[in-house]
Amino acid sequence: LTLIGITLGSAAYVSFSGIMLGFQGYIIDQLINNDAQIRISPRDEALTEQTFQNVFFQGTEVVWVRPPTGRTDSTQLTNANGWFVKLDNDSRVVGYAPQIARQVIFVNGKTIIPGKFTGIEPKRQAYVTTIVSSIIVGSLVDLSRGGSAILIGAGLIEKLGTRMGETINIITPKGQRHPLRVAGVLTTGNRMLDDTIVYASIPTVQRITGSSGELTDIVIRVKDVSKAAEIASEWSAYTRDKVQSWDQAFESILSVFKMQDIVRNITTFTIILVVAFGIYNILNMVVNQKKKEIAILRSVGFDRKDTIRLFVIQGSLLGAIGALLGLALGGFTNHLIDGMPIGGTSKGGGPTITKMMVSWNTMIFVKAFLLAFLSSFLASFIPARMASKLSPVEIIRSSGT
Repeated sequence: LTLIGITLGSAAYVSFSGIMLGFQGYIIDQLINNDAQIRISPRDEALTEQTFQNVFFQGTEVVWVRPPTGRTDSTQLTNANGWFVKLDNDSRVVGYAPQIARQVIFVNGKTIIPGKFTGIEPKRQAYVTTIVSSIIVGSLVDLSRGGSAILIGAGLIEKLGTRMGETINIITPKGQRHPLRVAGVLTTGNRMLDDTIVYASIPTVQRITGSSGELTDIVIRVKDVSKAAEIASEWSAYTRDKVQSWDQAFESILSVFKMQDIVRNITTFTIILVVAFGIYNILNMVVNQKKKEIAILRSVGFDRKDTIRLFVIQGSLLGAIGALLGLALGGFTNHLIDGMPIGGTSKGGGPTITKMMVSWNTMIFVKAFLLAFLSSFLASFIPARMASKLSPVEIIRSSGT
């Protein structure tokens, strides 16, 4: 029964960890590759007394009768060309792509939907993000031809009730109305984005929104994504613009993953604790039932260390065999689960989480084996120490022989 407990405990850890880490890995991959690993954008922050420090009456302490309120709302990058030079000379940067984004209203007949009109450089955008793999109809190259060609989110095209090749209208913040031709459809699997996004070339967006020469964002891809936050913090130190890494932008999602890891570790600890108590109880009973045999071993030359070694080896073998069987069972279970359909597709017909995602990280199996083996080793040590303290003379006297 103890062997079965160790096997099931190890298998549960492998399956549980594989499923949770598989989904986490998929979501993180989407967050990293669908958007920027580092994004530079205009800073939008609340006005405070420190905002105007040394702006008026330099070197003089200013007492505000009414503290300033409101927000600094810049609509463009302060020095885009300066950023381009810096990024070109930074060896940590793989590539970057400028963007201009404006909030507009999309109109088709009587349907009116607010959304985000984003201008991109197609070649650079394809190099920095996975936008090409998100396109289900059309091509990113169509945007390079200029004109009024757009790439529209699958959710938005459905809400507007239009289709490929048709024309929709856009109303800018200045109230101007412009026609746009649907040249492609994309879906990222993020409904909030797919329901509001429209891509066009940068010149097209600048011309329609009256933002000639303006850029609002630079999306960046770096060589080591794990150092994105460190690089973003370094760049933030000498610019007024907002520099944010992907993990800083999605901090709330990553905090949920941390909570999941805590729950997973607590569950694993509970399973291993139950298994360890099982091993302890069994070896403890063995010590009580085999006192005569222990006395005989002690009388023929077994010392305390030999007695401890005997029981520890017995418990460790039990743990090792159970762990190996558990790894095999857990791996087989994950093989059956991996790729199992769990739902349909998004309304746009594009990729979403439609099947089970399982992580095959080697460390999952290594940790499962070590947890089972070490818990068995520690659980067997206490009964072994108890057996080593038994005196052969006292055992024989108590047994009446």
